[in-house]
Amino acid sequence: MTNRQFKALCALSFVTFSYVGVSNAEASDITLGTPTENITLSPQYLNVQWNGLPINTAALKVNHQTQTITNLKTNGSVSASWTLQPSGIQAKARLNNNELTLSFAVSKHSKIHRNQPITLDWFNLDEQKTTSLLLPFGEGMRIPINHPQWAKYLDDSHSGANTTQDLKMPFWTAEINDNFFSYQLITATNNQLNFAPTKHKVDMQAAHQFTVLNRNQPFTVVISRSKSVLGGAQHYRQWRIANKLSESFDVKMKRNPQLQRLIGASHVYLFGKDPLSIQDVRDWWGLKDWFFNDSSLAVSKEANRELGNLTQGKDWFSQYHKQLLLDSISISLANKFSVARPTLSDNTIKAQFDTAQQRTQWLAKHAGKFLITPNKWGQALSTDMLASFKKAGLNKLWLGFDNWMPAFYNPEVIDAAKNANYLVATYDSYNTAIPAGTNDGWLTAQLPTPMRQQCAIEQADGTKKKGFRGNGYYLNPNCHLAYVQQRILDIVKYGRFNSLFLDVDATAMAREDYRDGSSESDMLTAFNDRMAWIASQDQLVLGSEDGNSLTTKGISFAHGLETVGFGWTDKDMHKNRKSPYYLGRWYPDHKPEFFFKPAKVKTPYKTLLFSPQYRVPLYQTVFHDEVINNHHWHTDILKFTDVKAARDLTAMLYNTPPMVHLTRDEALSSNSPRIRALKHYQIAFEPIHQQLWDKALVNFSWLDKQGVIQQTTFSDGSKIIANFSNKAFVQGNTKVKALSIRAKLSNGKVIEWQSKSF
Repeated sequence: MTNRQFKALCALSFVTFSYVGVSNAEASDITLGTPTENITLSPQYLNVQWNGLPINTAALKVNHQTQTITNLKTNGSVSASWTLQPSGIQAKARLNNNELTLSFAVSKHSKIHRNQPITLDWFNLDEQKTTSLLLPFGEGMRIPINHPQWAKYLDDSHSGANTTQDLKMPFWTAEINDNFFSYQLITATNNQLNFAPTKHKVDMQAAHQFTVLNRNQPFTVVISRSKSVLGGAQHYRQWRIANKLSESFDVKMKRNPQLQRLIGASHVYLFGKDPLSIQDVRDWWGLKDWFFNDSSLAVSKEANRELGNLTQGKDWFSQYHKQLLLDSISISLANKFSVARPTLSDNTIKAQFDTAQQRTQWLAKHAGKFLITPNKWGQALSTDMLASFKKAGLNKLWLGFDNWMPAFYNPEVIDAAKNANYLVATYDSYNTAIPAGTNDGWLTAQLPTPMRQQCAIEQADGTKKKGFRGNGYYLNPNCHLAYVQQRILDIVKYGRFNSLFLDVDATAMAREDYRDGSSESDMLTAFNDRMAWIASQDQLVLGSEDGNSLTTKGISFAHGLETVGFGWTDKDMHKNRKSPYYLGRWYPDHKPEFFFKPAKVKTPYKTLLFSPQYRVPLYQTVFHDEVINNHHWHTDILKFTDVKAARDLTAMLYNTPPMVHLTRDEALSSNSPRIRALKHYQIAFEPIHQQLWDKALVNFSWLDKQGVIQQTTFSDGSKIIANFSNKAFVQGNTKVKALSIRAKLSNGKVIEWQSKSF
């Protein structure tokens, strides 16, 4: 919350009231009204009716205790205030511009202990009268209330969700009697949502916590009414603009012309971290014999066991053997030319670059006769891959590495990619710090010991917050910022990157830190400040994970919301290798199955998360002309075979870019399947996005009763129709083929495109 917003909320307390009551017996319902809106509110229980429709049922409790009312004051039909007892919480209600604002503040006398916050239960959905619930979990979910499967899924997967990281934008919308009532949390931090089903119906409750660290911040929610399914998102968009929290892509591009390269670009993750690919070897038997007999490199037990007895003319040198040999050489080289652990005074990025160059030069000198020309080497990106891109006509790409080492081994190929008009980025993160020996290949988490010790988030119970997957500690982004800034500058300098993907910062992963008294709001500010600083660097295009609405400063693109993670604990997806839903191993390193193995989506995820009738473009309504969003990198557009068409058409309908994973062997020619897939997506996405990148998504509608024919409308009048069905759709002179989109753009172009498998 900005100072301006906070002062505006505090100003409510200076309203002059016309009626005073002092006892609970006198505390009857409050009526607020305008010529078009009539609201009845119970100050004790917070039942709220809007034009006779129940938008909140009896919910109000403090620390699970029903309150009584004192000091009730009203100002005609405009506002009211009262005190909840015994908690002493000050409550206010105000109707202004047909919006109902509710605000709650703890008294300065209220006792809040570090491990004992005050919990305000304030919202309870009326599941009997509500038809559907619109939630920005991911891009947007449209959830029928009378749906047992949804009720169970929300309870299992989202109960306990917060409204910073989990809810991607701090609002939700309830459809009641063809009205859409939206609840925007002005105070987006320290909230929790619960979804306990009631008689197989979706039900939802919300609570706010006042803690030692946020006690001076009132909790405020604004409720508005609309006739549009996008009403809540449109209201939030206008609020962001009015409060100067929004910055259009056009404004960002005027400051950094490199953003032009994102317009119409497909997003590609490149895998591999070592200097050599299988395609770089000319003589396998010669390389093997050199490694074992002449290289002076250490040979691991695994390499000796699997490769040592192989004999030319007798044994077959399989793909497995080839990759094992290259992996073994890389490990041995890393031990021969090693880099010390980073310290606060030396982040070792220059040393990593110098060492990478030493390794390649040593290989070229001692093993060059078994390999192709060194300037063509590259496991993640190479000159022959760039040639495949060019031959396929892929003129706009964002290329992302999962770490910066490929660029350190072959900086010339990075320059060539940039000269081809591509953005080239590396993954980076400062969210988790791990001790030496935990996972030395996890480069981003190799942070100085003082950072891991001094920046670790301290929880209310005094323990340090365990890091990603329980490794090391999560860090406060306000700590040792100078080190972070210098490492970023060095990574960009030595990697020659013109883009950066910063993991986690834009997920709005807000936590309280009792180490230095950082509230959740303070942490959001620290994330935003860090991203804004990175984006201020010359000609650097910044992206981050998710792009949650509370943490979008500086970013121009985000990965995460168009397909979010799901089924994290599902054994069929993560452990049962015989299951068609198994996502794959995180092996081999240069091409993990998890990213490349095709898989199916099991019930209920297939139905609930990918069926078009349950999707609604809430995020794109707010951010289409501000942040280019995409899928989470775990699941590129080719990952799930049985929902591919639905994902394809949804992305085209919302005008969001495709994401495809690549390795060297998947890009051997312009006709390889994944290159052909990229070309197919580009045919439609690039010209549509070139027209719509700076336009707002203003309308979304179903053109049939089932929701399999959907239409988006943009602020310039352009319309996109998606046909998710298996038969053609005809309406007047408009025909859309099965599993296709038809875009009629304001520039006169008509683009038709059909989902295909490759």
